[in-house]
Amino acid sequence: MNKALMKEAIMDYEIPYSPNQFTMALNMDVDDTMKELLTYIIYNEPITLYRVSKNTRFAISTVYKKARKMMQYGLIRPLNGYGSNNEKYIYESTVKGLLTCLALNCIGDSSIILSKICRKWRLRNYCCQRIMKIMKALMIMLNLNNDMIKVIEDPKTIMISILEHRDQLRHFLSNDELNDTINIATHYLISRLIIDGNIVTKSSLLVGNEKFVVSIDLDGNMYVYMCKLCEKSCMNVPIPYGSCKCILFNEIRKLRFT
Repeated sequence: MNKALMKEAIMDYEIPYSPNQFTMALNMDVDDTMKELLTYIIYNEPITLYRVSKNTRFAISTVYKKARKMMQYGLIRPLNGYGSNNEKYIYESTVKGLLTCLALNCIGDSSIILSKICRKWRLRNYCCQRIMKIMKALMIMLNLNNDMIKVIEDPKTIMISILEHRDQLRHFLSNDELNDTINIATHYLISRLIIDGNIVTKSSLLVGNEKFVVSIDLDGNMYVYMCKLCEKSCMNVPIPYGSCKCILFNEIRKLRFT
């Protein structure tokens, strides 16, 4: 991805979140030490906490303490396997961590963060303008509903959510921006269907409306991409066959899809 084009795209699409709004909306208290450690991990991931301590000015006890807080917030995650010096885990940033770093302006070159998000979302073949349009729509949806933070690691759910929130996005995006964003989301879902068949396959059906979007296989098992039929607001979770007490299950039965 061309970094110059990425920088230009970032300037053209201002993210509708100030740093304080982003961290406060997600109930996070990110201090300067945590910000510096998150930045170092992003630059050098995957990396062990021992290596983070060795290459920064922070004691290992401080690194472990802040790492626990960052994991609690979902900013970093441990990977299985052993790192150097017999450490049990190596760590990498999450999409939430990258978005937090972007909101806090941790890294001067924002194209680095956007490139990493592209890799985690499997969008490397998308041009920078497309990525920024998805980012802008995502930030708007986060501003409208903090529960969206639960699904930001899953690009398929993000794309489906964009399609389901098109009426809300219409108030914040121009017609051209909205149409482009919807086309990008649709293109992604179709391309993933061709590649891995995890959206809609010959043995499953995608069902949805303004209240829910689910995939149902021939055995009656359901995977919930988004559901707002009750106070739980489920996203990205499976529903086992026979969950008769679930409002969603009963709604789909009314549609005669099971």
